[in-house]
Amino acid sequence: MVSGRRLAVALTALVAVGIVIAVVIAKTKGTPHRATAPATVQTANSKLGEIIVNRTGLTLYLFDSDKRDKSVCVAACTRVWPPAIVSGKVTAGEGVRAALLTTIARGSGARQLVYNGHPLYTSSADTRRGDMNGEGFFGQWFAVSPRGTPVAKPGQKISRGYS
Repeated sequence: MVSGRRLAVALTALVAVGIVIAVVIAKTKGTPHRATAPATVQTANSKLGEIIVNRTGLTLYLFDSDKRDKSVCVAACTRVWPPAIVSGKVTAGEGVRAALLTTIARGSGARQLVYNGHPLYTSSADTRRGDMNGEGFFGQWFAVSPRGTPVAKPGQKISRGYS
């Protein structure tokens, strides 16, 4: 027969394991740096014209505050704007210029997609193919054209930009 003390120790250990598992699951779900494989960038028609999207059809965005081939969106920023992290070979779909498609290393060592020098992101507000909920956010987040330039709503100005 199990003593009361042994039962209490076993239950405490079981609860501790459950808490650790719950924390790991919560952190995994919130991790913005999930690699997609295979990584294919393709074009799609949108309400603003032709844009580039990831392999699942989610809009790819650029952040106007980034520097050429360098992401400045880190920490909390990546929770709202997950970097387009890839592993393995990157493929340019029809209409995407393969010469403009590269990757850069983030601080974590993960590889982030870059198009025409712009590090690429998705928006946590986009959940379905064709969503563009991040477009024009604070005048700094824009969908990307197949030419590698920001796509803005008519009359909307891009804050700074770089080429």
